[in-house]
Amino acid sequence: MHLTVRQLAKAYGLLWALRDISLDVPPGEFVALLGPNGAGKSTLLKLLAGLIHATRGEIEFDGIEISKASTALRSTVGLLSPAEHLYENLTVRENLIFFTSLYKKKLESAAIDAALEGVYLKHRSEEILSALSSGMKCRLSIAKCELLEPGLLLLDEPYGVLDGSGINLLEAFLRAHCRKGNIVIMASHHVARVLTLCTRAVILHQGKLTFNEPRQQPWDSFTRAFGEFLPNGESWTS
Repeated sequence: MHLTVRQLAKAYGLLWALRDISLDVPPGEFVALLGPNGAGKSTLLKLLAGLIHATRGEIEFDGIEISKASTALRSTVGLLSPAEHLYENLTVRENLIFFTSLYKKKLESAAIDAALEGVYLKHRSEEILSALSSGMKCRLSIAKCELLEPGLLLLDEPYGVLDGSGINLLEAFLRAHCRKGNIVIMASHHVARVLTLCTRAVILHQGKLTFNEPRQQPWDSFTRAFGEFLPNGESWTS
């Protein structure tokens, strides 16, 4: 998938959450979406996921505007966030069966077993989801994304509920996902960690795109750009 964003803007009443955002993201790119609270990161992810509509501007997947895209093309976009909706009254396995059926994917039981094994949940596959911790539910969401294979995967602060092994699982999955030619865009306040994964960093500030560059070493331009809105003496590496 190739993602193109042109002059994208979103207003809530008189407040502009995003203004004139333009991006070109080729297949295989891992984009770190950074910026302070209120910068517009979550709004941008919701626009890309089709959860809200833009006030103006265009989003294209493989040259097709999202509003004109087929259901099949729109279904290649996935969103993973701590607040992601799963069905609490279904079992772990039933959740995966349900979501894959929504996307018209008919998977063998062995494929679901393998996905659960990969996130260390196979032994809990028949348990009701409400019995699982938040971290385990996030692991289940990783398994769901692995089965659905979205061409564009959006993540909104995914680290918060994961323990160390869960973070390792997530990051290994994201690297493999990009190697297949898929796009990952992750919004996170864990700047130093996400910069080790990304191929490109994007900074939003007050709804505007203030930085957009491929990863470099040393990355002096990023340090200057990100440091502009940090309190005096604070470091993004801390």
